[in-house]
Amino acid sequence: MSIHVRQVFAEPFGVPKPMNFRGYLIPEYINATFYIIDNDGLKVTHANATQFETWTVELLLRVTKSETIDVVEIKGLGSKAHKSHTIVTTKEFDPSEYGTIKARHFKQLQENRVRFIAVAVQVIMQTCKYKKTKSGHAWTIADHVDIELTELERIRDEIVQFSYTKLDGTFYETFAKRYRELVSKGDPSPIKTLHNLYYPDKSHSHVQSYATKCRKKGLLPPAERGQNSPVRKSTKRKGRST
Repeated sequence: MSIHVRQVFAEPFGVPKPMNFRGYLIPEYINATFYIIDNDGLKVTHANATQFETWTVELLLRVTKSETIDVVEIKGLGSKAHKSHTIVTTKEFDPSEYGTIKARHFKQLQENRVRFIAVAVQVIMQTCKYKKTKSGHAWTIADHVDIELTELERIRDEIVQFSYTKLDGTFYETFAKRYRELVSKGDPSPIKTLHNLYYPDKSHSHVQSYATKCRKKGLLPPAERGQNSPVRKSTKRKGRST
């Protein structure tokens, strides 16, 4: 389920110490807020984007000494209406303005968890500078740091790679989703493709074990020995207008 992010704001949480992360200094604790278009599957264009309500995801992230990103807290807020493209606000929180968190919101959060993490780090790198002071640590907010696109992509790819080393439920659901997409597109060797694209640090048999675990969890159909799991191609039915 794809998402359309309307705006992202990231800032240091508290007065965190600087941490080395993939060649850059970033805050040990990062508070990132994502404002997401609540389009519920409808096509979003620049012309109609403001017609949709916005739901919000707030992440509290921690940068570790081993240069990985931990999620300390995730908080979601239901949809609310707005009238402009710029929606970051410091206004006091009013719960009556927000709707109920829907099932699709939880699903989007689960499916895009790593994307949220990667984007939060990219944003903090481009908007926050560390300044050493006599009294301790200090950070700028909403700054402008020029970073090459290739560098931002490298950071994103490394975060994605390391974020999926924890074999939780989200890991297997994402693996199964990628597997199904490859099979539906006619890939004769989805394990080899997944190995090359997402898990190059693992052996082929190790990646194969992920598929086996997905089958045991019911995320992939059973498969005969040496064969791929049979995955049906999705078909779209034409709706009937009334």
